Amino acid sequence: MSETNSKRSEKNNNPVSENLLYDTPLLDPDEDRLGRKEFARFLAQAILKMNADEGFVFALNGPWGSGKTTVINFVLHFIEKTDKSETPLVVVRFNPWWFSGREQLLHQFFTQFRAALGEADVSDDLQKVGNKLDLFANILAPLTLVPTVGQPAGILRKVLQSIGVSTKAAAEILNKDVHKLRVTIDSLLRKQHSRILVVIDDIDRLPAEEIRQLFQVVKAVADFPKTIYLLAFDRRVVSDALDTLQSSSGESYVEKIVQCPFDLPSSDQVSLRRLLFEQIDEIMKGTPEELIDKVEFGNLYWDGIDPFIKTPRDVKRYINILRPTYPILIGDVRSVDFLGIQALRLFAPEMYHFVATNKEGIAGTDDYLGGTRDRTEERRKWFDLILEAVTEDKRQAVKGIMGRLFPRWASVYGGVSYGSDWLSQWRKEKRICSPDMFDRYFRLAIPLGDISAAEMRAILDLAGDADAFGAELIRLANEHRPDTTTRLRIFLELMEDYIQEDIPAHHFESILKAFFTVGDQLIKEEDSQGMFIFGNDTRMVRISYQLLKRLPSQQERFEMLRRVFAETKALGLMSGFLVSLGQEHGKYTDSKPRESEDKRTIGSDHVSKLEALALEKIRDVAKQKLLHNFPEFGHLLYHLSDLGSEEEAQDYVADLIENDEGLCDYLVGFLSTTYSHGLEDRVQRKNWRIRLESIKKFSTIDLEKLLDRCREILRQSPEWMDDRRRLALNIFIDEMTNPKDEWGRQKKD
Repeated sequence: MSETNSKRSEKNNNPVSENLLYDTPLLDPDEDRLGRKEFARFLAQAILKMNADEGFVFALNGPWGSGKTTVINFVLHFIEKTDKSETPLVVVRFNPWWFSGREQLLHQFFTQFRAALGEADVSDDLQKVGNKLDLFANILAPLTLVPTVGQPAGILRKVLQSIGVSTKAAAEILNKDVHKLRVTIDSLLRKQHSRILVVIDDIDRLPAEEIRQLFQVVKAVADFPKTIYLLAFDRRVVSDALDTLQSSSGESYVEKIVQCPFDLPSSDQVSLRRLLFEQIDEIMKGTPEELIDKVEFGNLYWDGIDPFIKTPRDVKRYINILRPTYPILIGDVRSVDFLGIQALRLFAPEMYHFVATNKEGIAGTDDYLGGTRDRTEERRKWFDLILEAVTEDKRQAVKGIMGRLFPRWASVYGGVSYGSDWLSQWRKEKRICSPDMFDRYFRLAIPLGDISAAEMRAILDLAGDADAFGAELIRLANEHRPDTTTRLRIFLELMEDYIQEDIPAHHFESILKAFFTVGDQLIKEEDSQGMFIFGNDTRMVRISYQLLKRLPSQQERFEMLRRVFAETKALGLMSGFLVSLGQEHGKYTDSKPRESEDKRTIGSDHVSKLEALALEKIRDVAKQKLLHNFPEFGHLLYHLSDLGSEEEAQDYVADLIENDEGLCDYLVGFLSTTYSHGLEDRVQRKNWRIRLESIKKFSTIDLEKLLDRCREILRQSPEWMDDRRRLALNIFIDEMTNPKDEWGRQKKD
């Protein structure tokens, strides 16, 4: 990318852009960007100066996509602009790929030849030639071989009947020998003043059989007097097709027909690159600056893309796959990575398919996949095997692209090895090597339920308003992804990527206020499924910690938390956060503090003051008989017991479980999950638990009596019974009747 987005000039009227978009050849030499103009001028002059009394054949040789049609257009442009008053030149353009079969090729060749000679501005002498060509075409077209002198009249009669020629025309045909007709045409061509230029392009686009048929046609008419032919083709393709035509090589056959071959000059690589970069700049307009890395683009381009850019058509094809796809994902993918993976899609589709179907083996880091350095050689053998599917001429370029896009690939071949601590940065940078970003590069859309970069920025822009930000969090918590998790989960995970640089300090307090106001509504069971997956409460605590750590002193952090706690009501989240703060000082844990007092988030006295503030709020809610309505009811009872007294917690529970509905809510408050793997299990097994020691701690009623009540409640199945309460009753009964160890395994007698 040659310049920044902010400095790019508008190019909507640039004709080059349109030609690239539609892969159409240029018409005007003034639009030339690849140094073909002067070559075309030279070729035009050579054609104009050619006498061609006995016919003459030029050939323009060049590989597919090299710009032969553009050069022909330039040649015809210069011929048109040249004064031809002394020796007029009539141009006949024949497109062989419009037709199929030798009969059609021959017949249509003469039809187009005849049409050009019949135009109003053509001399009477040439129009006479055209009339004779009609007759000649009628004889030649239906035959399997070009007729020779002395063709039997019987064959001609069958031919004429097969094509429905009129009686008068048939009589004329039968009265003329083919040789005499050809002599007549030659004589008329020599007498007239004009020359004829027959242009036949795109020969190499034909199937091999039709290439052979076309060259037989050209051979039959190549010596028409005052007729010049300009043939355009890929010499290798045509020679291969003609190899079976006769005993000599296809190259020799071409040499017998073509008198003056010209090789199309190779594309100027500097000009090709400039053209490509200009078009990429145009497509990338509007890309956020943080998603553009010019150095990385240069590395990717020279390592992997440049070897694929050999002709103007390569530029066109590459640009044309970027035009409709990148604007859809702008801002949601890293531009350099998108350019790289799309280059693989176009130029090495076998590698693209491998990458698209092997996310687990390509994206992420060794740590992320549980790998070790001992597996490096094994992975290298695997990658080498995949590379063998790529043709040898592409292999090094493909390897270069893969190394720039995927650190795991690069590390196998001696590159830097990255640990899992890089995953957050890669995700923020929207890199394809991030497991969280990978899929969007192949779906060409943001996966259903994900958060786009634009939406992420829009939500974070609201972070200065606690109410507005909190409302957005609730909205996300109520929107689900295809895997049943909420969109809030992915938002909170992505938010961690923005903390260090993108969230201004004056938004910290409003973010914390939003968390501790609506946080208890954001704790969703579906967002904490799995043995190693923590919930939204932990995600909010992590973000809160990171925001606070950006403040310079413990006192500033405490003051902010004190203001936030005073104004908010999410007691479940508040309780969990206080446990984390306390653990830094050795509370609520058997572990010793890992850091010195001055390195902790806040001081121990600060923690005590916040605990007192939280206790006051918990007591207020308990007095209103509403504590069991909070999602972390069990934790709040422990908090009330630890910070206040155990009697307070027991009194609340005693009052609550006087009725059956309250008993169910009490049990629900202590529902928890564990995950286990059996010897033959391929996936985790989810296990519901209720710790009986917790039930005993806050209830003075004998557990056997509670068991009897639970069974009776289930038997009666009252109207207020919901699935959650029914689950809690069944789990409690199971815990009582099938004692388990701390891991959830049934105890042996």
